[in-house]
Amino acid sequence: MTPKRYRRFPLQLKLSIALAIIVMTPLAVTAYFTGDITRTAANLSAEEAAERVEVMERAKDVYKSLFQTTKQLHAELADRLAKRTDLVALDPKVDVEKLLDDEGAREARLRAIAIVRPDGTIVAEAGRPLPGPEWRDKVLDEPLGTSGAMLRLTFEVEARLQENYQELERSIRSARITMEARASELPRGMRYAFLLIIGVAALAAVFVGIVMSTYVTRRIARLVDTARKVSEGQLDARVALRGNDEMAELGNAFNTMLDDLDQTRTQVQYLQRIGAWQDVARRLAHEIKNPLTPIQLAVQEAVSQYKGGDDRYGKLLGDTREIVEEEIAGLRRLVDTFRTLGQLPKVETKPLALADVLEELRLDPEVAQKLELAPPERAVTVRADKLLLKRVIANLVENGIHAGQEAGAAGKVRVSWRAEVRADVVTITVDDQGKGIAEGDRERIFEPYVTTKSTGTGLGLAIARKIALEHGGELRVASERAPTGGARFVVTLPLQGPETSLG
Repeated sequence: MTPKRYRRFPLQLKLSIALAIIVMTPLAVTAYFTGDITRTAANLSAEEAAERVEVMERAKDVYKSLFQTTKQLHAELADRLAKRTDLVALDPKVDVEKLLDDEGAREARLRAIAIVRPDGTIVAEAGRPLPGPEWRDKVLDEPLGTSGAMLRLTFEVEARLQENYQELERSIRSARITMEARASELPRGMRYAFLLIIGVAALAAVFVGIVMSTYVTRRIARLVDTARKVSEGQLDARVALRGNDEMAELGNAFNTMLDDLDQTRTQVQYLQRIGAWQDVARRLAHEIKNPLTPIQLAVQEAVSQYKGGDDRYGKLLGDTREIVEEEIAGLRRLVDTFRTLGQLPKVETKPLALADVLEELRLDPEVAQKLELAPPERAVTVRADKLLLKRVIANLVENGIHAGQEAGAAGKVRVSWRAEVRADVVTITVDDQGKGIAEGDRERIFEPYVTTKSTGTGLGLAIARKIALEHGGELRVASERAPTGGARFVVTLPLQGPETSLG
């Protein structure tokens, strides 16, 4: 019965409307309060401009004070030097160099000094160069007595001091004009431009929101469609979501869940089939075993009752007895195999050192000659049933030896294992020198009574896989060939394994 679908409001439309409301609400409020906002902005701007003007006025006063102080310092130094008698007497031996090093001269930044006669000739002079292009000269002439001679002093002053002062005055005038302009409301055209900018931004945001919501809802729709396909029986349906965002991660997790469900379903179906085969095997073992002994006894009785006299008939009876006993022995072996499949013991798990379990395979002399173990650097401990686990590996090793020998090789088998901590599993690989397993037979060989060997019942791999599954693991044939040239069987077991007994 198809579930009833109710009409619903599309998620894309919901997201678009919600985004439009979120963006348009501040726009509408802004449009309503634009007048108040402009007046508030004007007042704030005027206050800010007034504070800046005040700061610049104080800076201007500092400049003026600096000018006055420098001018006064130069005048005092000139007056003090002009009163020296050696300078007034126009003594050519006066040490003007020493005057430059005077503390007052250094404080006033006196760079050069010259004593000039009334006719313009120099009595004595001394000086040093300007310290850099950022300085310029300021010359001050001070009379020496009443002779008409002059004391010429050259001071260092900052070259851009006057320009900075003038630039500051221009900035103050500009700030005052701006302050007066901002004292009124912003022009109406500016308010409209402000609203237009916000409106365009809002429309752009809505457009982007619609595009993004469409992108998101389409990806959600793909997830929903895939879930519906799976519910309708398309178990191989998978969702393809590109990208590296949360939706793509959700899609990957969804696909992983479907893969796990598919694998679990396959394992459950396999165990159900094996369970059915176990019931059949138990009945066959019972039905076949019961008549075997009477048949054998009847044949033996018939042979023993013959008194002789006819050599041909006696030979026929002897041949018949051998054939019957041989076939009965074969049937008994088959019955034992059926009984093994039908009466597999429960899985009783406990921690096991995997290397010790595999090392016990060497106790068989025939196996020891063909078996190569390749342990990892660190020991691996698994929770498993020792008897059943050894049975699985022993079956794979024996099959590998036979496969290698049938292929004309030495029949060597290599067993290696490693722990995969992130996946919490241990992987055991069994490599042989056989002809390998055809791709079409990689799953079929695990079905009961299916075998690729010239001899055998085809139950060994079925039993081995059932044991692996009941341990919470898996047994499979690798898609790639083994390095030894033959098939590679892979047994995967949980490192911890199930802690309870499994039937």
